[in-house]
Amino acid sequence: MDISRQLKQGINTGNLLFGQRQTKGACSNGDARLVLVAANCPMNYISDLRTNHPDITIHQVTMVNRQLGAACAKPFPVSTICVVDPGQSELLDLSTNV
Repeated sequence: MDISRQLKQGINTGNLLFGQRQTKGACSNGDARLVLVAANCPMNYISDLRTNHPDITIHQVTMVNRQLGAACAKPFPVSTICVVDPGQSELLDLSTNV
């Protein structure tokens, strides 16, 4: 799966949240369906998410935060992406591959 292409599709047709604070909030509200984390996302943040929200799939991509931000057409690094609504993308297929 081309994650960059699926991210663009999800941004255009669905609802994705960017950043650790928004991701943590969506997980707490029960809105998150999948969390994508960059390769260089802090491990303590990932373990905290896994501990507090064991029902949410966390998928670590091979891109670092700068590459992930560029793939989302953002002018800033993105360390986490929360998929609330995948739209027409196939991002939720990542949760079955983990």
